[in-house]
Amino acid sequence: MWIAMTISNIGTWMNEVGVTWLMATMPTSNLTIALIQAAISLPFLLLAYPSGTLADLVDRRWMLLLVNIAMFITAAGLAMFAFYDLLTPHLLLLFTFMLGVGNAIMRPAWAASVPSFAPIEQLPNAVTLNTLSTNITRAIGPAIGGFIIYLSSPTVIFCLNALSFTVLIVVIYNWAPSKPKVSSALPVERFFGAFKSGIRYVRNVPALRFVLVRSFMFFFFASASWALLPIVVIREMDMGSQSYGISMAVIGLGTILGAFLLPKCHRVMSRNSIIILATAILACALLLLATVPNKYTLGITLVALGSAWIFSFSSLILAAQLVVPNWVRARTLSLVMLVFGGSMGVGSLLWGNLSDTYSTSVALGVAAAGLFASLLFSKRFAIANDSVDVSPSTQWPMTIPEDSVDADKGPVMVTIQYQIAEQNIDAFASLMEQMKVIRKRNGAYFWQLFHDANNNCLFSEMYMSESWLEVLRQRQRTTASEFTVRDQVRALHIGSHPPTISIQIAGKG
Repeated sequence: MWIAMTISNIGTWMNEVGVTWLMATMPTSNLTIALIQAAISLPFLLLAYPSGTLADLVDRRWMLLLVNIAMFITAAGLAMFAFYDLLTPHLLLLFTFMLGVGNAIMRPAWAASVPSFAPIEQLPNAVTLNTLSTNITRAIGPAIGGFIIYLSSPTVIFCLNALSFTVLIVVIYNWAPSKPKVSSALPVERFFGAFKSGIRYVRNVPALRFVLVRSFMFFFFASASWALLPIVVIREMDMGSQSYGISMAVIGLGTILGAFLLPKCHRVMSRNSIIILATAILACALLLLATVPNKYTLGITLVALGSAWIFSFSSLILAAQLVVPNWVRARTLSLVMLVFGGSMGVGSLLWGNLSDTYSTSVALGVAAAGLFASLLFSKRFAIANDSVDVSPSTQWPMTIPEDSVDADKGPVMVTIQYQIAEQNIDAFASLMEQMKVIRKRNGAYFWQLFHDANNNCLFSEMYMSESWLEVLRQRQRTTASEFTVRDQVRALHIGSHPPTISIQIAGKG
Protein backbone atom coordinates (compact mmCIF):
# COMPACT_ATOMS: atom_id res chain seq x y z
CA MET A 1 0.00 0.00 0.00
CA TRP A 2 2.80 2.40 0.92
CA ILE A 3 4.61 1.76 -2.38
CA ALA A 4 1.41 2.24 -4.40
CA MET A 5 0.57 5.48 -2.59
CA THR A 6 4.14 6.69 -3.07
CA ILE A 7 3.88 6.09 -6.84
CA SER A 8 0.56 7.93 -6.92
CA ASN A 9 2.03 10.80 -4.89
CA ILE A 10 4.93 11.08 -7.35
CA GLY A 11 2.38 11.51 -10.12
CA THR A 12 0.49 14.10 -8.07
CA TRP A 13 3.60 16.20 -7.41
CA MET A 14 4.69 15.91 -11.03
CA ASN A 15 1.24 17.13 -12.01
CA GLU A 16 1.47 20.13 -9.67
CA VAL A 17 4.81 21.13 -11.21
CA GLY A 18 3.33 20.80 -14.70
CA VAL A 19 0.23 22.82 -13.83
CA THR A 20 2.21 25.52 -12.01
CA TRP A 21 4.80 25.85 -14.79
CA LEU A 22 2.10 25.99 -17.46
CA MET A 23 0.18 28.67 -15.52
CA ALA A 24 3.36 30.69 -14.91
CA THR A 25 4.08 30.75 -18.66
CA MET A 26 0.60 32.10 -19.45
CA PRO A 27 -0.12 35.87 -19.36
CA THR A 28 -1.55 35.89 -15.83
CA SER A 29 -1.08 37.76 -12.54
CA ASN A 30 0.80 36.54 -9.47
CA LEU A 31 -2.56 36.08 -7.78
CA THR A 32 -3.70 33.68 -10.52
CA ILE A 33 -0.55 31.60 -10.07
CA ALA A 34 -1.15 31.51 -6.31
CA LEU A 35 -4.69 30.31 -7.06
CA ILE A 36 -3.16 26.97 -8.10
CA GLN A 37 -2.41 26.29 -4.42
CA ALA A 38 -5.89 27.54 -3.51
CA ALA A 39 -7.49 25.18 -6.06
CA ILE A 40 -5.54 22.27 -4.55
CA SER A 41 -6.26 23.17 -0.92
CA LEU A 42 -9.75 24.71 -0.82
CA PRO A 43 -11.55 21.41 -1.58
CA PHE A 44 -10.31 20.24 1.82
CA LEU A 45 -12.14 23.17 3.40
CA LEU A 46 -15.35 22.26 1.58
CA LEU A 47 -15.29 18.46 1.55
CA ALA A 48 -12.83 17.03 4.07
CA TYR A 49 -15.26 16.70 6.98
CA PRO A 50 -18.24 15.36 4.98
CA SER A 51 -15.81 12.89 3.37
CA GLY A 52 -14.44 11.88 6.77
CA THR A 53 -17.99 11.35 8.03
CA LEU A 54 -18.75 9.14 5.05
CA ALA A 55 -15.51 7.19 5.57
CA ASP A 56 -16.64 6.30 9.11
CA LEU A 57 -19.94 4.92 7.78
CA VAL A 58 -19.02 2.97 4.64
CA ASP A 59 -16.43 0.42 3.54
CA ARG A 60 -13.26 2.52 3.30
CA ARG A 61 -11.73 0.16 0.73
CA TRP A 62 -14.55 0.72 -1.76
CA MET A 63 -14.58 4.43 -1.05
CA LEU A 64 -10.86 4.67 -1.82
CA LEU A 65 -11.30 2.58 -4.95
CA LEU A 66 -14.13 4.65 -6.44
CA VAL A 67 -12.47 7.99 -5.67
CA ASN A 68 -9.21 6.94 -7.31
CA ILE A 69 -11.08 5.79 -10.42
CA ALA A 70 -12.72 9.23 -10.61
CA MET A 71 -9.33 10.93 -10.19
CA PHE A 72 -7.88 8.78 -12.98
CA ILE A 73 -10.68 9.93 -15.32
CA THR A 74 -10.07 13.59 -14.36
CA ALA A 75 -6.30 13.31 -14.83
CA ALA A 76 -6.82 11.65 -18.22
CA GLY A 77 -9.15 14.52 -19.20
CA LEU A 78 -6.49 17.08 -18.27
CA ALA A 79 -3.93 15.21 -20.39
CA MET A 80 -6.32 15.15 -23.36
CA PHE A 81 -7.05 18.90 -23.15
CA ALA A 82 -3.32 19.61 -22.92
CA PHE A 83 -2.57 17.36 -25.91
CA TYR A 84 -5.03 19.27 -28.09
CA ASP A 85 -3.80 22.64 -26.72
CA LEU A 86 -7.23 23.55 -25.33
CA LEU A 87 -6.15 24.63 -21.85
CA THR A 88 -6.75 28.18 -20.62
CA PRO A 89 -5.97 29.56 -17.13
CA HIS A 90 -9.59 28.98 -16.12
CA LEU A 91 -9.68 25.40 -17.42
CA LEU A 92 -6.35 24.69 -15.76
CA LEU A 93 -7.74 25.90 -12.44
CA LEU A 94 -10.90 23.82 -12.98
CA PHE A 95 -9.01 20.56 -13.57
CA THR A 96 -6.72 21.32 -10.62
CA PHE A 97 -9.75 21.97 -8.43
CA MET A 98 -11.40 18.69 -9.54
CA LEU A 99 -8.27 16.72 -8.67
CA GLY A 100 -8.20 18.60 -5.36
CA VAL A 101 -11.78 17.48 -4.74
CA GLY A 102 -10.77 13.85 -5.26
CA ASN A 103 -7.81 14.28 -2.95
CA ALA A 104 -10.00 15.87 -0.26
CA ILE A 105 -12.41 12.93 -0.43
CA MET A 106 -9.66 10.30 -0.42
CA ARG A 107 -7.27 11.57 2.28
CA PRO A 108 -9.52 11.20 5.37
CA ALA A 109 -10.36 7.61 4.45
CA TRP A 110 -6.69 6.86 3.79
CA ALA A 111 -5.49 8.47 7.04
CA ALA A 112 -8.13 6.57 9.04
CA SER A 113 -6.91 3.32 7.44
CA VAL A 114 -3.28 3.81 8.52
CA PRO A 115 -3.77 2.06 11.93
CA SER A 116 -4.84 -1.07 10.02
CA PHE A 117 -1.41 -1.14 8.36
CA ALA A 118 0.52 -1.48 11.66
CA PRO A 119 0.04 -2.44 15.35
CA ILE A 120 -0.60 0.39 17.82
CA GLU A 121 2.97 0.36 19.17
CA GLN A 122 4.22 1.01 15.62
CA LEU A 123 1.65 3.73 14.89
CA PRO A 124 4.12 6.65 15.28
CA ASN A 125 6.39 5.03 12.68
CA ALA A 126 3.42 4.26 10.41
CA VAL A 127 2.21 7.87 10.59
CA THR A 128 5.72 9.17 9.88
CA LEU A 129 6.07 6.74 6.97
CA ASN A 130 2.71 7.82 5.57
CA THR A 131 3.69 11.49 5.88
CA LEU A 132 7.08 10.69 4.37
CA SER A 133 5.32 9.10 1.39
CA THR A 134 3.64 12.44 0.75
CA ASN A 135 6.73 14.54 1.37
CA ILE A 136 9.58 12.42 0.01
CA THR A 137 7.79 12.39 -3.33
CA ARG A 138 8.32 16.14 -3.32
CA ALA A 139 11.95 15.29 -3.95
CA ILE A 140 11.21 12.77 -6.69
CA GLY A 141 8.04 14.02 -8.40
CA PRO A 142 9.03 17.66 -8.98
CA ALA A 143 12.54 16.71 -10.09
CA ILE A 144 11.13 14.28 -12.65
CA GLY A 145 8.47 16.81 -13.61
CA GLY A 146 10.98 19.60 -14.15
CA PHE A 147 13.20 17.30 -16.20
CA ILE A 148 10.25 16.17 -18.36
CA ILE A 149 9.21 19.78 -18.99
CA TYR A 150 12.82 20.58 -19.95
CA LEU A 151 12.88 17.68 -22.47
CA SER A 152 9.26 17.66 -23.61
CA SER A 153 6.06 19.32 -22.33
CA PRO A 154 3.58 19.26 -19.41
CA THR A 155 1.32 16.97 -21.47
CA VAL A 156 3.66 14.05 -20.79
CA ILE A 157 3.45 14.81 -17.05
CA PHE A 158 -0.35 14.84 -17.13
CA CYS A 159 -0.38 11.44 -18.89
CA LEU A 160 2.01 9.90 -16.35
CA ASN A 161 -0.09 11.27 -13.48
CA ALA A 162 -3.16 9.53 -14.90
CA LEU A 163 -1.22 6.26 -15.17
CA SER A 164 0.00 6.56 -11.55
CA PHE A 165 -3.59 6.26 -10.34
CA THR A 166 -3.94 2.86 -12.02
CA VAL A 167 -1.25 1.38 -9.73
CA LEU A 168 -3.11 2.51 -6.61
CA ILE A 169 -6.44 1.32 -8.03
CA VAL A 170 -5.08 -2.21 -8.57
CA VAL A 171 -3.53 -2.40 -5.08
CA ILE A 172 -6.66 -1.09 -3.32
CA TYR A 173 -8.82 -3.55 -5.26
CA ASN A 174 -6.69 -6.45 -3.97
CA TRP A 175 -6.35 -5.06 -0.42
CA ALA A 176 -8.01 -7.09 2.34
CA PRO A 177 -8.15 -4.84 5.45
CA SER A 178 -8.34 -6.53 8.84
CA LYS A 179 -11.78 -6.66 10.43
CA PRO A 180 -12.41 -4.84 13.73
CA LYS A 181 -11.99 -6.94 16.86
CA VAL A 182 -15.42 -5.87 18.12
CA SER A 183 -18.18 -5.97 15.53
CA SER A 184 -21.39 -4.01 15.86
CA ALA A 185 -24.92 -5.35 15.57
CA LEU A 186 -26.33 -1.82 15.63
CA PRO A 187 -27.48 -0.13 12.41
CA VAL A 188 -25.03 2.21 10.70
CA GLU A 189 -25.34 5.84 11.78
CA ARG A 190 -27.24 8.15 9.50
CA PHE A 191 -25.07 10.69 7.73
CA PHE A 192 -26.31 13.85 9.45
CA GLY A 193 -26.32 12.17 12.85
CA ALA A 194 -22.75 11.03 12.28
CA PHE A 195 -21.88 14.53 11.06
CA LYS A 196 -23.07 16.01 14.37
CA SER A 197 -21.53 13.30 16.54
CA GLY A 198 -18.08 13.88 15.05
CA ILE A 199 -18.19 17.61 15.80
CA ARG A 200 -19.54 16.88 19.28
CA TYR A 201 -16.66 14.48 19.90
CA VAL A 202 -13.98 16.98 18.90
CA ARG A 203 -15.67 19.73 20.92
CA ASN A 204 -15.35 17.58 24.05
CA VAL A 205 -11.73 16.49 23.58
CA PRO A 206 -9.37 19.39 24.42
CA ALA A 207 -6.36 17.58 22.94
CA LEU A 208 -8.06 17.53 19.53
CA ARG A 209 -9.16 21.16 19.75
CA PHE A 210 -5.56 22.16 20.45
CA VAL A 211 -4.38 20.16 17.42
CA LEU A 212 -6.83 22.10 15.22
CA VAL A 213 -5.73 25.48 16.59
CA ARG A 214 -2.03 24.73 16.20
CA SER A 215 -2.61 23.29 12.71
CA PHE A 216 -4.23 26.53 11.60
CA MET A 217 -1.49 28.70 13.11
CA PHE A 218 1.27 26.75 11.37
CA PHE A 219 -0.24 25.95 7.96
CA PHE A 220 -1.82 29.36 7.36
CA PHE A 221 1.53 31.15 7.53
CA ALA A 222 3.57 28.24 6.11
CA SER A 223 1.34 28.29 3.00
CA ALA A 224 3.23 31.41 1.87
CA SER A 225 6.23 29.25 0.99
CA TRP A 226 4.22 27.02 -1.36
CA ALA A 227 2.13 29.81 -2.88
CA LEU A 228 5.08 32.13 -3.56
CA LEU A 229 7.75 29.58 -4.51
CA PRO A 230 6.91 29.48 -8.26
CA ILE A 231 6.80 33.29 -8.32
CA VAL A 232 10.24 33.53 -6.68
CA VAL A 233 11.89 30.83 -8.80
CA ILE A 234 10.29 31.28 -12.24
CA ARG A 235 9.54 35.00 -12.34
CA GLU A 236 11.69 36.93 -9.89
CA MET A 237 14.88 34.84 -10.09
CA ASP A 238 14.17 33.75 -13.69
CA MET A 239 15.57 30.28 -13.03
CA GLY A 240 13.31 28.36 -15.46
CA SER A 241 11.19 25.22 -15.27
CA GLN A 242 14.04 22.79 -14.55
CA SER A 243 15.21 24.93 -11.63
CA TYR A 244 11.66 24.94 -10.25
CA GLY A 245 11.71 21.14 -10.30
CA ILE A 246 15.11 21.17 -8.60
CA SER A 247 13.76 23.58 -5.98
CA MET A 248 10.95 21.16 -5.19
CA ALA A 249 13.51 18.36 -5.00
CA VAL A 250 15.49 20.36 -2.43
CA ILE A 251 12.31 20.57 -0.34
CA GLY A 252 12.10 16.80 -0.62
CA LEU A 253 15.68 16.45 0.58
CA GLY A 254 14.77 18.61 3.57
CA THR A 255 11.85 16.26 4.18
CA ILE A 256 14.15 13.22 4.11
CA LEU A 257 16.45 14.97 6.59
CA GLY A 258 13.45 15.73 8.80
CA ALA A 259 12.21 12.13 8.61
CA PHE A 260 15.68 10.92 9.64
CA LEU A 261 15.84 13.30 12.62
CA LEU A 262 12.20 13.01 13.74
CA PRO A 263 12.47 9.64 15.61
CA LYS A 264 15.52 10.98 17.47
CA CYS A 265 13.62 14.16 18.35
CA HIS A 266 10.68 12.09 19.64
CA ARG A 267 13.01 10.38 22.10
CA VAL A 268 14.26 13.61 23.68
CA MET A 269 11.52 16.16 22.96
CA SER A 270 7.76 16.42 23.40
CA ARG A 271 5.52 16.78 20.35
CA ASN A 272 4.77 20.34 21.41
CA SER A 273 8.49 21.18 21.49
CA ILE A 274 8.99 19.62 18.06
CA ILE A 275 6.24 21.81 16.57
CA ILE A 276 7.74 24.89 18.25
CA LEU A 277 11.14 24.02 16.76
CA ALA A 278 9.65 23.51 13.29
CA THR A 279 7.78 26.81 13.46
CA ALA A 280 10.87 28.74 14.54
CA ILE A 281 13.06 27.16 11.84
CA LEU A 282 10.61 27.97 9.04
CA ALA A 283 10.00 31.51 10.34
CA CYS A 284 13.74 32.25 10.34
CA ALA A 285 14.15 30.80 6.83
CA LEU A 286 11.26 32.84 5.38
CA LEU A 287 12.57 36.01 7.03
CA LEU A 288 16.03 35.33 5.58
CA LEU A 289 14.62 34.86 2.06
CA ALA A 290 12.48 38.01 2.41
CA THR A 291 15.43 40.20 3.44
CA VAL A 292 18.25 38.62 1.39
CA PRO A 293 16.64 37.03 -1.69
CA ASN A 294 19.19 34.99 -3.63
CA LYS A 295 19.83 31.39 -4.65
CA TYR A 296 21.63 30.55 -1.41
CA THR A 297 18.92 31.83 0.93
CA LEU A 298 16.36 30.13 -1.32
CA GLY A 299 18.16 26.81 -0.81
CA ILE A 300 18.24 27.29 2.97
CA THR A 301 14.53 28.14 2.96
CA LEU A 302 13.62 25.07 0.90
CA VAL A 303 15.52 22.65 3.16
CA ALA A 304 13.98 24.31 6.23
CA LEU A 305 10.51 24.05 4.67
CA GLY A 306 10.86 20.32 3.98
CA SER A 307 12.13 19.53 7.49
CA ALA A 308 9.68 21.81 9.29
CA TRP A 309 6.77 20.46 7.26
CA ILE A 310 7.29 16.81 8.17
CA PHE A 311 8.09 17.74 11.79
CA SER A 312 4.81 19.63 12.20
CA PHE A 313 2.50 17.57 10.00
CA SER A 314 3.60 14.20 11.43
CA SER A 315 3.44 15.45 15.03
CA LEU A 316 -0.03 16.97 14.62
CA ILE A 317 -1.52 13.94 12.83
CA LEU A 318 0.07 11.56 15.35
CA ALA A 319 -1.31 13.58 18.27
CA ALA A 320 -4.79 13.21 16.76
CA GLN A 321 -4.39 9.51 15.85
CA LEU A 322 -3.42 8.50 19.38
CA VAL A 323 -6.49 9.94 21.15
CA VAL A 324 -9.39 8.97 18.87
CA PRO A 325 -11.22 5.62 18.67
CA ASN A 326 -11.92 3.95 15.36
CA TRP A 327 -15.63 4.82 15.25
CA VAL A 328 -14.86 8.53 14.83
CA ARG A 329 -11.29 8.40 13.48
CA ALA A 330 -11.92 9.52 9.89
CA ARG A 331 -14.13 12.40 11.04
CA THR A 332 -11.58 13.78 13.49
CA LEU A 333 -8.65 13.41 11.09
CA SER A 334 -10.71 15.04 8.35
CA LEU A 335 -11.16 18.10 10.58
CA VAL A 336 -7.37 18.37 10.83
CA MET A 337 -7.25 18.15 7.03
CA LEU A 338 -10.07 20.69 6.74
CA VAL A 339 -8.05 23.15 8.80
CA PHE A 340 -4.97 22.26 6.75
CA GLY A 341 -6.74 22.77 3.41
CA GLY A 342 -8.63 25.85 4.51
CA SER A 343 -5.58 27.58 5.95
CA MET A 344 -3.48 26.67 2.90
CA GLY A 345 -6.18 27.82 0.46
CA VAL A 346 -7.11 31.06 2.21
CA GLY A 347 -3.46 31.74 2.98
CA SER A 348 -2.49 31.30 -0.67
CA LEU A 349 -5.05 33.93 -1.68
CA LEU A 350 -3.65 36.35 0.91
CA TRP A 351 0.01 35.83 -0.01
CA GLY A 352 -0.69 36.09 -3.74
CA ASN A 353 -2.62 39.32 -3.20
CA LEU A 354 0.14 40.77 -0.98
CA SER A 355 2.71 39.84 -3.62
CA ASP A 356 0.69 41.64 -6.32
CA THR A 357 -0.09 44.70 -4.16
CA TYR A 358 3.32 45.17 -2.51
CA SER A 359 6.05 42.63 -3.25
CA THR A 360 6.94 39.00 -2.72
CA SER A 361 9.47 40.00 -0.05
CA VAL A 362 6.74 41.80 1.91
CA ALA A 363 4.48 38.74 1.70
CA LEU A 364 7.27 36.44 2.91
CA GLY A 365 8.11 38.85 5.74
CA VAL A 366 4.51 39.00 6.92
CA ALA A 367 4.31 35.18 6.88
CA ALA A 368 7.53 34.93 8.92
CA ALA A 369 6.18 37.44 11.45
CA GLY A 370 2.97 35.41 11.73
CA LEU A 371 4.91 32.22 12.45
CA PHE A 372 6.93 33.98 15.16
CA ALA A 373 3.70 35.38 16.67
CA SER A 374 2.11 31.91 16.73
CA LEU A 375 4.83 30.76 19.14
CA LEU A 376 3.21 32.95 21.80
CA PHE A 377 0.28 30.51 21.89
CA SER A 378 2.34 27.31 22.06
CA LYS A 379 1.89 26.97 25.83
CA ARG A 380 -1.81 27.91 25.89
CA PHE A 381 -2.57 25.32 23.18
CA ALA A 382 0.12 22.77 24.04
CA ILE A 383 0.00 19.50 22.11
CA ALA A 384 -0.31 16.51 24.45
CA ASN A 385 2.52 14.00 24.44
CA ASP A 386 0.66 11.02 25.87
CA SER A 387 -1.64 8.47 24.27
CA VAL A 388 -4.72 6.74 25.62
CA ASP A 389 -6.14 3.26 25.18
CA VAL A 390 -8.88 3.84 22.60
CA SER A 391 -9.66 0.17 22.04
CA PRO A 392 -13.38 -0.53 22.56
CA SER A 393 -14.59 -1.82 25.92
CA THR A 394 -17.56 -4.20 26.01
CA GLN A 395 -17.82 -4.37 29.80
CA TRP A 396 -20.30 -1.53 30.33
CA PRO A 397 -23.42 -3.09 31.92
CA MET A 398 -27.01 -2.61 30.77
CA THR A 399 -29.77 -2.85 33.36
CA ILE A 400 -32.45 -3.78 30.80
CA PRO A 401 -32.26 -5.92 27.63
CA GLU A 402 -31.09 -4.00 24.55
CA ASP A 403 -34.03 -5.11 22.40
CA SER A 404 -36.73 -4.39 24.99
CA VAL A 405 -37.13 -0.78 23.79
CA ASP A 406 -37.76 0.55 20.28
CA ALA A 407 -34.52 2.02 18.94
CA ASP A 408 -36.09 5.37 18.00
CA LYS A 409 -37.79 5.92 21.37
CA GLY A 410 -36.52 8.96 23.22
CA PRO A 411 -35.25 11.15 24.60
CA VAL A 412 -33.72 8.89 27.23
CA MET A 413 -32.66 10.03 30.71
CA VAL A 414 -30.12 7.94 32.62
CA THR A 415 -29.61 8.57 36.34
CA ILE A 416 -26.88 6.95 38.46
CA GLN A 417 -26.84 7.38 42.24
CA TYR A 418 -23.60 7.31 44.27
CA GLN A 419 -22.88 7.33 48.02
CA ILE A 420 -19.48 8.97 48.62
CA ALA A 421 -17.47 9.32 51.83
CA GLU A 422 -17.04 12.96 52.84
CA GLN A 423 -13.23 12.86 52.58
CA ASN A 424 -13.51 11.60 48.97
CA ILE A 425 -15.97 14.19 47.66
CA ASP A 426 -13.28 16.35 46.01
CA ALA A 427 -11.73 13.33 44.27
CA PHE A 428 -15.20 12.20 43.20
CA ALA A 429 -16.03 15.65 41.78
CA SER A 430 -12.79 15.65 39.79
CA LEU A 431 -13.54 12.23 38.31
CA MET A 432 -17.09 13.27 37.48
CA GLU A 433 -15.74 16.16 35.41
CA GLN A 434 -13.99 13.51 33.34
CA MET A 435 -17.21 11.50 33.16
CA LYS A 436 -19.02 14.60 31.92
CA VAL A 437 -16.61 14.88 28.99
CA ILE A 438 -16.87 11.13 28.30
CA ARG A 439 -20.69 11.11 28.31
CA LYS A 440 -20.99 14.18 26.09
CA ARG A 441 -18.41 13.21 23.50
CA ASN A 442 -19.94 9.74 23.19
CA GLY A 443 -23.45 11.03 22.55
CA ALA A 444 -25.18 12.67 25.54
CA TYR A 445 -26.57 16.12 24.78
CA PHE A 446 -27.08 17.04 28.47
CA TRP A 447 -25.19 16.10 31.63
CA GLN A 448 -25.45 17.30 35.23
CA LEU A 449 -24.29 16.19 38.69
CA PHE A 450 -26.69 16.75 41.62
CA HIS A 451 -26.30 16.29 45.37
CA ASP A 452 -29.08 15.50 47.81
CA ALA A 453 -30.36 18.51 49.79
CA ASN A 454 -30.51 16.44 53.00
CA ASN A 455 -27.38 14.35 52.48
CA ASN A 456 -24.26 16.00 51.04
CA CYS A 457 -22.68 12.58 50.48
CA LEU A 458 -25.44 11.35 48.16
CA PHE A 459 -24.97 12.27 44.48
CA SER A 460 -26.95 11.69 41.31
CA GLU A 461 -25.36 11.77 37.86
CA MET A 462 -27.92 12.51 35.15
CA TYR A 463 -27.42 12.60 31.39
CA MET A 464 -29.78 12.59 28.43
CA SER A 465 -29.56 11.13 24.95
CA GLU A 466 -31.72 11.63 21.88
CA SER A 467 -32.90 8.01 21.63
CA TRP A 468 -32.49 4.49 22.97
CA LEU A 469 -30.31 3.72 19.96
CA GLU A 470 -27.96 6.53 21.01
CA VAL A 471 -27.72 5.01 24.50
CA LEU A 472 -26.67 1.71 22.92
CA ARG A 473 -24.16 3.51 20.73
CA GLN A 474 -22.65 5.23 23.78
CA ARG A 475 -22.11 1.86 25.41
CA GLN A 476 -20.46 0.56 22.25
CA ARG A 477 -18.28 3.67 21.85
CA THR A 478 -16.83 3.44 25.36
CA THR A 479 -13.08 2.84 25.24
CA ALA A 480 -10.86 0.96 27.67
CA SER A 481 -9.42 4.19 29.07
CA GLU A 482 -12.93 5.61 29.61
CA PHE A 483 -13.99 2.42 31.37
CA THR A 484 -11.01 2.86 33.70
CA VAL A 485 -12.40 6.26 34.76
CA ARG A 486 -15.77 4.62 35.38
CA ASP A 487 -14.05 2.01 37.61
CA GLN A 488 -12.32 4.77 39.58
CA VAL A 489 -15.70 6.43 40.20
CA ARG A 490 -17.24 3.12 41.27
CA ALA A 491 -14.33 2.54 43.68
CA LEU A 492 -15.33 5.68 45.62
CA HIS A 493 -18.92 4.44 46.09
CA ILE A 494 -19.41 3.21 49.68
CA GLY A 495 -22.98 1.92 49.52
CA SER A 496 -23.79 -1.68 50.41
CA HIS A 497 -24.95 -2.19 46.81
CA PRO A 498 -23.53 -0.99 43.48
CA PRO A 499 -24.63 2.47 42.31
CA THR A 500 -28.31 2.53 41.40
CA ILE A 501 -28.94 3.04 37.68
CA SER A 502 -32.31 4.33 36.46
CA ILE A 503 -33.19 4.58 32.76
CA GLN A 504 -36.28 6.62 31.87
CA ILE A 505 -37.71 7.05 28.39
CA ALA A 506 -40.03 9.87 27.34
CA GLY A 507 -43.63 9.03 26.49
CA LYS A 508 -45.83 6.08 27.30
CA GLY A 509 -44.31 2.69 27.95
